[in-house]
Amino acid sequence: MAEFENVKAIAVHDPDSRYGSDMEAEAPDHPMDSPSAEATFRKLQEWYQQERERQAANRYQMALDEDFYDGLQWSEEDITELESRGQAAYVYNKIKPTIDWVIGTEKRTRIDFKVLPREEDDVDGAETKTKLLKYLSDVNKTPFHRSRAFSDQIKAGVGWLEDGIRADPEKELLYSRAESWRNIIYDSSSVDRDMEDARFIFRMRWVDLDIAQAYFPDRAEVLRQAAMGQDLFNTEMDDEFWYLGQHFQARDAKGEVIGRRSFVSDALFFNRRERVKLIECWYRVPVCEKLCRGKGFDGAKFDPANQAMVAAYRDQAISVVDTVRLKVRCAILTEGHMLVDAESPYKHNRFPFTPLWCYRRSRDNAPYGSIRNIRDPQEDLNKRASKALFILSTNQIEAEVGASDDWDETRAEAARPDGVIIRNKGYQLEIKRDSVLAEEHLMLMDKDAKMIQDVGGVSDENMGRETNATSGKAILARQDQGSILTAEIFDNLRFAMQLQGEIQLSLAEQYVSEEKVLRIVGNRGKLEWVKVNQQGENGEILNDITARQADFLIGEEDFRQTLRIAMFETMSEMVGKLPPEIAIQMLDMVVDLSDAPNKEEMVSRIRKINGQRDPDAKLTPEEQQAMNDKAIADAEKSKAEKSRFYAEVAGLLAKAEKDSATATNLQVDSHGKAAETAAMLAQFPQLAPLIEIMIAQSAKQAVEQAPPAMPPELPQPMMPPSGGPMDGMSHMEAPPGAP
Repeated sequence: MAEFENVKAIAVHDPDSRYGSDMEAEAPDHPMDSPSAEATFRKLQEWYQQERERQAANRYQMALDEDFYDGLQWSEEDITELESRGQAAYVYNKIKPTIDWVIGTEKRTRIDFKVLPREEDDVDGAETKTKLLKYLSDVNKTPFHRSRAFSDQIKAGVGWLEDGIRADPEKELLYSRAESWRNIIYDSSSVDRDMEDARFIFRMRWVDLDIAQAYFPDRAEVLRQAAMGQDLFNTEMDDEFWYLGQHFQARDAKGEVIGRRSFVSDALFFNRRERVKLIECWYRVPVCEKLCRGKGFDGAKFDPANQAMVAAYRDQAISVVDTVRLKVRCAILTEGHMLVDAESPYKHNRFPFTPLWCYRRSRDNAPYGSIRNIRDPQEDLNKRASKALFILSTNQIEAEVGASDDWDETRAEAARPDGVIIRNKGYQLEIKRDSVLAEEHLMLMDKDAKMIQDVGGVSDENMGRETNATSGKAILARQDQGSILTAEIFDNLRFAMQLQGEIQLSLAEQYVSEEKVLRIVGNRGKLEWVKVNQQGENGEILNDITARQADFLIGEEDFRQTLRIAMFETMSEMVGKLPPEIAIQMLDMVVDLSDAPNKEEMVSRIRKINGQRDPDAKLTPEEQQAMNDKAIADAEKSKAEKSRFYAEVAGLLAKAEKDSATATNLQVDSHGKAAETAAMLAQFPQLAPLIEIMIAQSAKQAVEQAPPAMPPELPQPMMPPSGGPMDGMSHMEAPPGAP
């Protein structure tokens, strides 16, 4: 009854709104019977009736989807027809293992979350809030409720999660739970996945009359009028009667009547237990408010009674703006009267319900699950299996008139595998078995089964069955294909978890204000105790949850198990080819990618052997002190090396100034220091200007001490060999006697 504890808490937070603000000349017997309350009731009731009628056809299909998962895959008309033929309505449920694989994947790969600070000095506060949400997740069994909602998401098309507060002092103030899609009627005009554009959400619940009167004693008579004895049908199933209509029939898109399916057992009839149907409505109304803009109060409603807020406004640290926004309210009503109407006490101004969508139809945004598109091949598979078995189990007799004196006995003998058939002489009698037609039905059954896997996105490789894929790469490729086909489903789940986490964090920051000791269970079962809202020695509040706001972020876990396995195999192969001294340093990363049990302990021991530490672990005081000592020692060592280098450079400069040797000697000495200078420059780049000065001075001194250059030699004239015809003569002169 957490939902009505929530409503009771809401009524306590807003008593004025509950009893109405307008006072008529003649006050009614109850504030919820006033004209304004009656107008609100009529509007909410109209929304409710319209949505029930608008969503009836699709909700009927959602109920059929769940029936197919549960093995209820034949309509009553089909069963009656088969029985008249002598056939059996067999069910070969290929849908269930496909859906179970998707549901099991979510349970095996539940993802983690963390809270991030909004300010630099609030890191410890965000870590405390992370631990608080993990504690609430443990005590409320949130992962199991989320898995239940995910099951509705896959089967019916949408699941719902609820987060709120309750007034029971024996239980945790904040709660999280799953809500059945059958109890929720939402604004079908909404398009956004987070339903920020939705105007309302209804939640229906049948409650025993005495329990309802205990929650709302001032409306006991109204509740008694609304209660009804269940003499005709089980009120838990009234939705199905609404879907099917007065004649318990449903129609397809063409308006034709489809096979009727019964949702009500005869054992549930004639139940005289008095119950009343309560309808809880969360709806949005436009309001004009003054909101703050500025550090510390950004987005908060301006409260003149808040001295800190008034002081910040006076100091111009914040500004106040008039705005129109949609404010969430909550109402409880029966089919004929209003019980409660109050403003939502939650600061997040959202609906307390978080939807988990599977798929949404483009035409009207109606949800549907993974079963919807594989119902037809599943139904065809069942019919063909029944037909094939009927053909193989029966025989046909073709005979002339007068071939048998007792046809009943002949038919019975023909059906027996060892039957003896006696025919009259001169007449033809033949037994026919149409085994070829049965084989064709069986072949089409195999195609139906394959179609279910192809459309459902779960292959035999995903389920670990043996197939014709022999190589590891082929198996991984087919497994990855199945993961891709279901990626949208898990992406919607992650989005829903993000929305739910934001609501949980907002509730914690608003309501967790008392001193509390949280018990946190680590990955290896280690207990950790965290104190929040504790008063310090000087009166300050330590680990104040409500002091600041933070942001919720889900972990980056990958739902595709096959991808992580492929990464593990790739890393193992790569590390195996590295030298042993390098491979041992990367071993912790490889083991961390595996799915081995107790892998955290294995990784911890490997890092301990290698002298490594967990990069995500918080430093202990001893480790912090050792790190500080190492930083101081490194700084002193660097300072000593700088001093030594400065001394060497100064010596080089002094030597350059005093050395009166030749440039050749100076250059030889400089080249001798080149390697050492380059190494020092690489280590201390800040000394580059000093080294440039030294090089410039050395170059200048080399130029001044260099000897004068020798003039270049002139080219000599080319002379012929001695004793030749041109001996002693210029090569430009003609020989004697020449014309």
